Amino acid sequence: MSRYEGENMDRILPDLAEGEKEHILVTHDECIFYSNDGLRGVWAKNGELPLRKKGNGKSIMISEFLTEVDGCLKLKPENIEQYPNVPVEAREYLEPGKDREGYWTAENVIEQIKIKAIPIFEVLYPNCIGIFAFDNSSNHAIFAKDALVAKKMNLKPGGLQPKMRDTYTGKKMVYPTHILHISYTYRVLKM
Repeated sequence: MSRYEGENMDRILPDLAEGEKEHILVTHDECIFYSNDGLRGVWAKNGELPLRKKGNGKSIMISEFLTEVDGCLKLKPENIEQYPNVPVEAREYLEPGKDREGYWTAENVIEQIKIKAIPIFEVLYPNCIGIFAFDNSSNHAIFAKDALVAKKMNLKPGGLQPKMRDTYTGKKMVYPTHILHISYTYRVLKM
């Protein structure tokens, strides 16, 4: 990865061996802005109590990708005509709410990465490898429906146990009830 040094934070390219590629960090974050954000003062007639609006008001959510090299992940003006099928910017806007555009989900993030962020990255940095970093949003902790997640497995026999995909050994992660019962009984007796 490049380093940035000096008062002007000059970019110093990495010393790469033959066949190596520069790695570029691409960070992602989401933010929601509300219409009543930060209202500290209000107008009121003399002698009357100020009435503040309840709640934060309408909002807009922004999902953005950033790089150290260029800031916001977006095409440069000289790239726009050359790559007409690539989106100009990776940024996404959403007016959240059940009576508006819905809510931002993991599927939205995946779509944004596939349709916008990666194509733009490949235009801007054709001989580089992108390292995409995400914060700890609940959207980023979503698993595929058949993912092998230990928290989904039952601790005792019975109940609704999800059908998970095969493991790399080819064995199912769902066990017959009698095996679960034997294991559970052994654990109880051992205590």
